[in-house]
Amino acid sequence: MSLNPSPPRGGKGDFRKISITLPPEAYARLVRESARRRIAGEPNQLLSALVREAVNEYLERLEK
Repeated sequence: MSLNPSPPRGGKGDFRKISITLPPEAYARLVRESARRRIAGEPNQLLSALVREAVNEYLERLEK
């Protein structure tokens, strides 16, 4: 099942909010990836978008 983890603005109305705690290194890696995407002009630069992408990819791997 392929989900769009980062739909356009207004497309997350049925999404559920969660709160997570990350180890400092994982957080730093997310910040670095966010900065890399921002500099490269790539989409989905927000930390929340990166986490949604990672969770989606993980869940897709589990289904295989």
